[in-house]
Amino acid sequence: MATPAFAQASDDAARAGDEIVVIGVTKQDANIQETPIAITAFSGDKLEAQGIKKVDEIATFTPGFNIRGSGNNPTALTLAMRGQVQNDNIATLEPSVGTYIDEMYIARAYGLNTELVDIENVQVLKGPQGTLFGRNTSAGAVLIKTADPRYNEYSGRISATYGRFDERTGQAVINLGLSDSVAVRGALYYQKRDGYKTDINTGAKYEGRETINGRVKLGFRPVDNLEVILSGEWYDTKIDGPIRHNLFFNAPAAFGPFKPILDGLAASERAAFGDNANLAALTPPSAVAGADPRGAFNNTKTQTYMAKFILDTSFGQVRWINGYRGIQSDNLIDLDGSSVVGHFTAGTQDLKQYSSELQLTGTAFEDRLNYAAGITYFRETGFDQSRSNLFGATLAATNPLVPPEFVGATDWSNFSGTLDNDSYGMYAQLNYELTDALSITGGLRYSIDDRRLTTQSGNTPNNGDVFVFCSPVETPVPCLRRSQASFTNLSYTAGIDYDLTDDVMVYAKHSKGYRSGALQLRTLTLADSIPSQPEIVYEQEVGIKTSFLNGRGTFNIAGYHNKVKGAQRTPVLAPNGLSQTVIENADTETWGVEADASIEVADGFTLFASGALTDPKYTRYEGAGISGDFGSQVIVPVDKTDYRFIGIVKKQYSLGASYKKDLGSVGVDANVIYAWQGKMPQIDIPPELFASTDIGGLGLTPDQAAQVAAVANSGSLGILNARVAVAFGPERNFELALWGKNLTGDQEQQYTLLLSNIYVGTSYNEPRSYGVTASFKF
Repeated sequence: MATPAFAQASDDAARAGDEIVVIGVTKQDANIQETPIAITAFSGDKLEAQGIKKVDEIATFTPGFNIRGSGNNPTALTLAMRGQVQNDNIATLEPSVGTYIDEMYIARAYGLNTELVDIENVQVLKGPQGTLFGRNTSAGAVLIKTADPRYNEYSGRISATYGRFDERTGQAVINLGLSDSVAVRGALYYQKRDGYKTDINTGAKYEGRETINGRVKLGFRPVDNLEVILSGEWYDTKIDGPIRHNLFFNAPAAFGPFKPILDGLAASERAAFGDNANLAALTPPSAVAGADPRGAFNNTKTQTYMAKFILDTSFGQVRWINGYRGIQSDNLIDLDGSSVVGHFTAGTQDLKQYSSELQLTGTAFEDRLNYAAGITYFRETGFDQSRSNLFGATLAATNPLVPPEFVGATDWSNFSGTLDNDSYGMYAQLNYELTDALSITGGLRYSIDDRRLTTQSGNTPNNGDVFVFCSPVETPVPCLRRSQASFTNLSYTAGIDYDLTDDVMVYAKHSKGYRSGALQLRTLTLADSIPSQPEIVYEQEVGIKTSFLNGRGTFNIAGYHNKVKGAQRTPVLAPNGLSQTVIENADTETWGVEADASIEVADGFTLFASGALTDPKYTRYEGAGISGDFGSQVIVPVDKTDYRFIGIVKKQYSLGASYKKDLGSVGVDANVIYAWQGKMPQIDIPPELFASTDIGGLGLTPDQAAQVAAVANSGSLGILNARVAVAFGPERNFELALWGKNLTGDQEQQYTLLLSNIYVGTSYNEPRSYGVTASFKF
């Protein structure tokens, strides 16, 4: 519920925050305080004021929600909400939290962590949203709405920013309302920033980035009741990194006399890091044949095109929403985070999605009935590849499958897949006012997912295109395996809400959500290639939404309980040093509470706060572990019911204040917000298994077990953002703003990878940054 910006019905209430029209329970515009679901909403102005500039920062100020950068691509995100999480980014795995941009579903997280440019609002819907928004919203949905063209209006904004790390940002927005029937809106964003991480061995800087993002929208009204909106958006980012930070290193005993040398080198580098998260060590790409000579890098591009047709009729509004999104991404990551020739991973993605939704919304029976119904089609094609080399391994002469000409070449393992997916959906949802105070809501959606995958798993010399043998070995070269599966589901929601007074609403709802099943992309055996069945969620939520002091204050609270059947987990295992991803199956149960409050204590001066408690547990977890000594290890079943939830934060809160006042010659707009989250598990294995030699245990020495235990959780994280802006000029169209992000300088682990008992590598949130922005509006 935690609502930093509140939409209110009255003029007095509107002063308490930005007035945001949110998606209602039937996809029609609604007041957030009158909508019987938990929603967090940010207007575009509020995003700027609170220092929320990228998609991943939305969760920092949304209690009950957590976003981490992916381990395999910094532009990709893993989203967690209400005890549910997608803990890996592979094109065959679906999220639990769905993301929509301008009503189009974004299937893959690659390229999702973009800058928020010319945004009208962002809405975070909590809990299963499967009836209105479909599959893969079993935990919730994030709706990002960019600004539409405005008719009969010529306006725009130009801004320039200079900040820490030599950040140079320019942004321009222009709206050309050519008439009452034609309008064009364009936005252009450019940023270049130096790196802030330093290689202790070379002094090189990493994590610098250069981004360009552009969008054009055309609005056209050929007749009074029809609007057509065409749009195109282009995003291109280049990153010097990501650079990971080594926290633990344990070379396999098979290295013999070289083991203490490798372990000692990693340990000396960790000592040099000290407590500085911005020091790192990187393996030079020249150390491993086939590694991209650029070293650690990420280049990601997306292209998004949409066509919307909006027709107003006597029986409601018809919307036909069509979209295309293409993703091209390449990267190289030194996953172990040390200069030891440890674990290089190279990734390539080339993915395309097409979607169409025909939607009808409207009212009947003197507006007592609100309804939404529609049909959807989604298609996805493309390619996702990951290649890795561990410890500079070479192709051995003792392997009879290796041709003589490739003996001694660097051995790269390949996992790639060509996707061909189709999804269909039909839905309807109704909200009916039984009385002026009592309403009921009910909805159904039927989903069909047809998924096809051709994988290619095997080993290539020097990261080339020739496969010398396959995984599993019984697969003939060129190592192609085909799989397909179909999944169906009927999702539903049922709710009731009652207005105790004009200012107090209580509600309760029960819903079922659906996360599609998955095909296996990175497996080494045929037994591990069985498709994962869908993840099904049943959730109950009760809440109260209140306003007081004539709308100057609000207080909302919601409690929920959910059970997940077939939760998908995707650990990385490395039997005999060959890393692979295995999809596991679990059942979970989560209890939680979310609350927010806001009060305008004086004209223009508002205090706000929010918080959340989340308590998840496994009730069943059929996992996988490694058994045997190095060289003869196999993957075997393991009961992981006692394991911990990676990426789930149990305790969160935020506190903030805003002040906006016209002082005569100038206008002042100040905002400060502090967001805190408690410790977060980064390693799911219980600490008692670190030294265990049983199946599933790591078999570490007591000293090694203590080292891993010390980094198994990220510490509590407190982020302080502040912004003070002064507007001047005859129409207050000039603005000068000083801003700071993460002013506390707190940096904690964000995405930590434990690869068997070999190493622990991590990434951190960004350090303190600050700067000045000058803007001109017209």
